[in-house]
Amino acid sequence: MGGGRVLRGRSVRAAVLLAGMLGALVPAWLSPMPGAAQVRPSGGAVRAVLEGGLTVIVQEHRAADVVALHTWIRVGSKDEDDETNGAAHFLEHMLFKGTARRKVGEMDREVEGIGGVLNAGTSLDWTYYYVVAPSRYFDQVLELQSDAMMRSTLDPSELERERRVVLEEINRRDNFPATRAVELMRGLAFTVHPYRRSVLGTRAAIERMPRDTLLRFYRDYYVPDNMTVVVVGNVRTAQALASVRRAYAGFSGPPVLRVPPPVEPPMTGVRRLVAEQDVRVAYLAIGFPGPTVRDRDVHATDVLAYSLGRGLGARLRLQVVDRARLAQSVGVSFLTTEDPYLFVISAVTEPAHAERAEAAILAEVAAVADQGITEAELVRARNLLEGEHIYGTHTTRGQAYTLGFYATIADLEFASGYLARIRQVTRDDVQRAARRLFDPRRYAVAAIRPAGR
Repeated sequence: MGGGRVLRGRSVRAAVLLAGMLGALVPAWLSPMPGAAQVRPSGGAVRAVLEGGLTVIVQEHRAADVVALHTWIRVGSKDEDDETNGAAHFLEHMLFKGTARRKVGEMDREVEGIGGVLNAGTSLDWTYYYVVAPSRYFDQVLELQSDAMMRSTLDPSELERERRVVLEEINRRDNFPATRAVELMRGLAFTVHPYRRSVLGTRAAIERMPRDTLLRFYRDYYVPDNMTVVVVGNVRTAQALASVRRAYAGFSGPPVLRVPPPVEPPMTGVRRLVAEQDVRVAYLAIGFPGPTVRDRDVHATDVLAYSLGRGLGARLRLQVVDRARLAQSVGVSFLTTEDPYLFVISAVTEPAHAERAEAAILAEVAAVADQGITEAELVRARNLLEGEHIYGTHTTRGQAYTLGFYATIADLEFASGYLARIRQVTRDDVQRAARRLFDPRRYAVAAIRPAGR
């Protein structure tokens, strides 16, 4: 089936979309909790920094008798080297596999027993864990999650089981040609910055990674000033803050000593790689250096991504798939990151059409850089972003994800102002972003072709 799609990938595992938390100011009667460094409103959410450095964010949401509890850690594959590549994700698998207070399996059974769900995710810049449960069990799930954050044992026998699980995830990644094309292209696009590495890691690194490496990551990064606890749901703000303070009483650790990653030098030409695999069609991944979360063009780049790659009316879908019939599908991915990452365009095409499909994609993005998008394209893209913002934050989990994500890589003000800034994006803004992105002399492209063809 043909199609166009865009991934604004705020998460590797879940496409929880960008959102702004617009709401009422915190009531005047809400005073700072004892021992908190600060409590301030941000779009209806309350943020407090406890005396040990732990950040806590609470958003009351009474649409249902549910609470979402997230804990975000500012550590991801960006904090790894070649030997430790995959450690952040491997540790994420291990954290709930037993603590000093709970045996292996007890956490999963406990959450299941109260009708809750528990999961986690890892990306380039961050790792997060969440529990969603009926709000009457908030204190119980808070005690459970804080237990894992502070006292996980990284059980040695479970480590070997989870090692096999992670290796199987790596197998699936490498056997899925669309994902492999992006991985290969990323390795071309980055030469020194750690974004060149996979979140899952390499097979060789995971096979030989000792428990001590995971323990070091746990001790170095799972410390109060590197973590944010987010509570969204049917709770009282003051009570939730007090509960978090009690659960993490005595939690301490040295500040993270983070060395800034090396700055990626500008591309000086087109970087190209072709690989063969047991496939019937060709898979393309084209990457252009993109803006960071702090860049003035990040909102315009979101709109650009949606105008090019989101839905049946996207430009690349209409021109490359429907009219030229040079691809079966075209997708756009723009991840919001701390450091400059990539604006990625992916395509699936017949092997004989691969070169022409790439040329057609480049021609379309060049036209946007030269002439801009139409008013209809602008309105359509902004409407899609606004709709997905509303959809992405109508649940407690969606709101908690958005607050935790931006508190980790930017700040809550970015979240609360996001939608207003999207509405202010103009055609000139989009064209300016396109001109910065789409340099035909500077991009990376990887292609997966059928073996022997």
